[in-house]
Amino acid sequence: MKKLFQILKWGMLLALMLVVLAFTNKKQEQQLIKLDQINIEDSEDRFVTKALTLEYIRKHNFDFDSVMLSSFYLNNLEVNLLNHPAIKKVEVYSSQEGMLSINLHQRKAVVRIKTSSADYYLDEDGLEMPLSKNYTSRVLVVSGDVNPSHHSDIVSFIKTINKTKFWESQITQLHVEADEVIVIPRVGDHKIHFGILTNIHEKLDNLYQFYKQVMPVKGWQTYSDISVKYNNQIVCIKK
Repeated sequence: MKKLFQILKWGMLLALMLVVLAFTNKKQEQQLIKLDQINIEDSEDRFVTKALTLEYIRKHNFDFDSVMLSSFYLNNLEVNLLNHPAIKKVEVYSSQEGMLSINLHQRKAVVRIKTSSADYYLDEDGLEMPLSKNYTSRVLVVSGDVNPSHHSDIVSFIKTINKTKFWESQITQLHVEADEVIVIPRVGDHKIHFGILTNIHEKLDNLYQFYKQVMPVKGWQTYSDISVKYNNQIVCIKK
C-alpha cells in the first residue's frame, strides 16, 4: 500500500510538471518578439553603429512588430548580418520573454588600397573590404600597381610597422611600381626604396640606424632617395 502511494504521488507530480511545461511552451510560442539591444564590440572603427545595424536589418525585411518568437528564425538574422561587408562575427539570441539581443564584432581595416582602377580596404585577415559612405578609416594608403598577390605581404608589413610607434607615425604611404615598393615618410623630403616586402625587420633596423646616426649630421633635406633594398647596405642619392 505504501509503495502504491509513492507511485501515485510521483505520477501526480510528473503529470503536474508536464502540464506546467506545456503551458510554458504554449505561452512562449505566443510570445511576441522585441528587439532589446544591439551590442557592438569596442573598436576604433565605426563602420557599423547601432543605427546603421537597425537600418540594415529593416532593409532586409526583418520585422519585430507583432511577430511571435516561435516564428522568428534567429539563424536567418545571423546569416544576413554576416553578409554585411563590415561585420566579422555576430551572435543573435533571445530570452523566454521574447527579448532579442544582437552582439556584433566589426572587421578592422588596416590599410587602404587605392589604384587607378580600384579603391578598397584590407582587413586584419588580408580580406578586401569595400569603402563605406558613412565612415572613413584613417589608415595607411597603398597606391600604384597593386594586385591581390600583394595583399598578404602588404598586411604583414602594416602589422609590423604598427607594432612600433616610430614607424607607425613615420610611414604614411606605400607606392608599388612593378615589383618594388617605395615608402613615403612623414618626416624628410625623400623616398625610401624598399624593394620587395621581404626581410622587413632587417631593412627597418638598418633604416632606423641611418636615421639615428646620419640624418642628424647630414640633415633631413639632404637626400632625395634612400634605398634599403640591398643586403646590409644603404644607398643614397643627394638632391
